[in-house]
Amino acid sequence: MRFTEAIGVRASAEPEDQGVFGNHLDLGVFVCYLIFNIWLGLWVARRKMSDARDYFLAGDRLPWYAIGGSIIAANISTEHFIGMVGAAYAAGFVLAQWEWGNWFTFSVLIWIFLPYYLRGGIYTMPEFLERRYNKTCRYLFAVASLILWIIAQMAVVMLAGAKALEGMFGFNQILTILGLALLAGSYTIYGGLISVAWTDFLQFVVLMVGGLIVAIVGLDRVGGPLALMQAAPDKFKFIYPATDPNYPWFGLYTLFISIGIWYNCTNQFIVQRCLGARSEWDGRMGVVFAGYMKILLPLLVVIPGIIAFRLYPGMADPDQAYPILVRELIPRGLGGIVMAGLASALMSHLSSVLNSSSTVFTMDLYRPFFHKEGQDRNLVRVGRWSAFWILAIATALALYFTRGQHSIFLLIQNVGAWVAAPISVVFLLGVLWRRATATAATFVLIFGFPYTWLVEYVLFKQWAWLRPYDNWLNRTFLVWISCMVAMVLASYLTRAPDTEKVEGIIWSWKTARMPESERQRNRGLRNLFFWWALFVGIMAALYAYVLWFQYWGPGKSVSG
Repeated sequence: MRFTEAIGVRASAEPEDQGVFGNHLDLGVFVCYLIFNIWLGLWVARRKMSDARDYFLAGDRLPWYAIGGSIIAANISTEHFIGMVGAAYAAGFVLAQWEWGNWFTFSVLIWIFLPYYLRGGIYTMPEFLERRYNKTCRYLFAVASLILWIIAQMAVVMLAGAKALEGMFGFNQILTILGLALLAGSYTIYGGLISVAWTDFLQFVVLMVGGLIVAIVGLDRVGGPLALMQAAPDKFKFIYPATDPNYPWFGLYTLFISIGIWYNCTNQFIVQRCLGARSEWDGRMGVVFAGYMKILLPLLVVIPGIIAFRLYPGMADPDQAYPILVRELIPRGLGGIVMAGLASALMSHLSSVLNSSSTVFTMDLYRPFFHKEGQDRNLVRVGRWSAFWILAIATALALYFTRGQHSIFLLIQNVGAWVAAPISVVFLLGVLWRRATATAATFVLIFGFPYTWLVEYVLFKQWAWLRPYDNWLNRTFLVWISCMVAMVLASYLTRAPDTEKVEGIIWSWKTARMPESERQRNRGLRNLFFWWALFVGIMAALYAYVLWFQYWGPGKSVSG
């Protein structure tokens, strides 16, 4: 007897309406999960928070596993379970690079950025820019981040989640948006990062379990992973021509020096849980743990798309791939867990962005102007009120967006192409190059956005030799390299920063090492370098295998 038959999966591929939930058990599981999630968020925040570090950075007491789980939970949203699965239905395993490519950006975060973030005692990424450059850079980055998060990472994600849940379970969009805002806001506003991190960890476990259920049941239906690879070898290409309109190899494999560094190394809602670590080892090991989870994520958000292609070819809307798999394959009794996993992806992302938005508003915009001296509990109060109003604005925007038709996932994906390159250049050169100046950094932050418009709408459209490479991945690399050149030239044309300004910030092999006291406490199986090297080694082996399969294995289907 096959696994799917043993657990009661329908043999027929024909659609069958199950309603919102398969039975009362599914509904009960889902409701119990929501209640426990809110209780956990409020319980871990029960201690009085009069100190700003308690509220915004969890009192510096987060362990490595909570940090790693929270990073993954904050990263995953409906964009993955709907948009990425749909893209994998159309294109295949090449989408795994969005997850596997993080071996590079996580390594940069662990060995280059985190030593300065953690030892500097900073609250936010904009604060780091002021320490390295000037206040102008701090305010520019803070305002741009808030606008980006409220629109693209909160309002649009809530809308995307509402549409996904409507398609899968028949939920009303408006009620879903209001429900998501209420649920995520209930513990995030009250508890701050400590509530966000621990509920994220719970949500990480649930979304992994829910995602694995769909992947395992789907793989069993198609005969296993090897049978799927042999039956659909074209879906396991990992290298596409440089002129491919969607996934050019050059743009795809340079993506992580621009968008990847911006998203994972300078993004407040990813890095903030590291800033709340109980030790530097916990902060860095949390990122390593997240890296291991990234190895598994294609099984949850890429393989299901290929499974759907195998089972239901010719689907008019690939974004419906995951909803159809859930409706057609998941047996009654497990639907509540899958539903809880999807809700986890939504709430964890929303609560993380909300917490980081209130942190940046309070620490980078309110405190410098209105709270230069005063009690920390006033900052906590401002943090809570700002979180409330930010959530209210994002919810109102999401409700407004329900009135029209929007290319949700394309919008989310392309946002990075507009903001990533100048920010990643300013941070990278700020840590790696002593000569980088504040004037040059300010210029690049301002110059990068209109230049991105020029590259996208003029250069790649008007210059004949660039037209074959007109893809947002290639365009982003051109913007990144141009910003890098601009910053170097502008730095040489302006006065070098004073030695004391950059003292203790410029990277060196010495600063990359763990402090001696922490190395002594974390030897043997707790050795950071061992687990990082093993992570990178596993990734190298996986890359080698998929490239072998494309060019020399049964899936050989391209030449050059």
